[in-house]
Amino acid sequence: MNLTIWKRIMHTPYGVALSLNILLQGCLMATLAPLIPILIAEKIGLDKSGVMIFFLLNTVVGIVVVLGTGWLSDGTIARYKLVLVCGIIAAVGFVGLSQATTPLQAWLSGIGIAAIGVGFPQLFAVAKAVVVADWEHEAQVMGITALRTMFSLGFVFGTAIASLLGNSDIRMVFVFIAVAAVLVTLGASWLLQRMETHMRREAVRVKEREPSAVMKTSYSLPAWALIVPLVALILLRGADSARGVYLPLVMFQLFKDATIAPLMFGITAAAELVAMGVMGYVASKIGEKITICIGALVGAAVYVVLSFSQSLPLMYIAHVFYAIFVAAVVGVSMAYVQNLVKNRAGLGGSLYMMVFNGGSLIGILAPLLVHDYDQTIFIAPIILCLAGAVLLMVGDRTAQIEKRLQSTAVAVDVGPEVLIAK
Repeated sequence: MNLTIWKRIMHTPYGVALSLNILLQGCLMATLAPLIPILIAEKIGLDKSGVMIFFLLNTVVGIVVVLGTGWLSDGTIARYKLVLVCGIIAAVGFVGLSQATTPLQAWLSGIGIAAIGVGFPQLFAVAKAVVVADWEHEAQVMGITALRTMFSLGFVFGTAIASLLGNSDIRMVFVFIAVAAVLVTLGASWLLQRMETHMRREAVRVKEREPSAVMKTSYSLPAWALIVPLVALILLRGADSARGVYLPLVMFQLFKDATIAPLMFGITAAAELVAMGVMGYVASKIGEKITICIGALVGAAVYVVLSFSQSLPLMYIAHVFYAIFVAAVVGVSMAYVQNLVKNRAGLGGSLYMMVFNGGSLIGILAPLLVHDYDQTIFIAPIILCLAGAVLLMVGDRTAQIEKRLQSTAVAVDVGPEVLIAK
């Protein structure tokens, strides 16, 4: 079934180019993730508080930027222009970070780097509006999840690149990363411009051929209805973020071996490539919300193992199953969030990034509440997984609200061209 979805993606105009650009986005992000802490802590000399301030500023600004650009991209400013400007700002931030010698310089560079997160949601916005727009709902969910798999594949490659660059002159590495960011940005901007032009032309053709074909039922969920599902997803992403922060510390304390945690991360990343497709298929059959909750329960079970078991083989096996949780939280949730704001593809992608960054913020703040690095740290993610699942299943009323809106909505012209700034 997943192979069929990939065939549909590849036969869609720009489907191949979109997939490759998403892969490059994942590769770039994965290369950055392990190298930034090394640069700011070891080379620039930020202490624990300074590092926390750096990531807090980067995350908060990132949330504001992706939400703002997501709002603007749906009809105000062309997506490719937003991505181009933000990509250049981020590249300047990387160069600034490579030359920084003081905490203030590092913090200001971190603010600039936050703009790199704009490209990812905009690529998925055009995926939603162009690639899978005319597909049936079940296929849309699988299609978006399949494209998200490309980001995971890029993350695997990026992790390998980061490990190879770990012993190089890290300041010079960030200059090369700045160059790579510009190249990836130029590719994404070109692709977005071409896809937006294609969308406008197709919309004009449809109007000329069948004017009634673009008459759709238009309605939008009220902002307050989105709060509960978004908070639930932030909690689940926070549980995943906690693993990224604490797993290396806990595993080293338990086994005195720094290679164990990277191997666990690698096991999960490899398993994700299969789990993404499986969970996308499951979501197409039983719905995104239930699938995400199943993933959350699996995540809670894995954290139980990490909290109470000292068996290394069992922990490795648990990380295979942890890919199910990751696929639900970062894969299926993308389709789920986009469907919450059906007629605002750009805003949908940005809300997903807000969830991602908001959950990361929980992981960043968590060290303030912890004095030791033993296994009991992972009890908190258990609570976050269960709380997120309960909140999503019991508190989310978007489906009921949507039914009421459907019964009272009026048919208006919401052709895709109205969501594209020229």
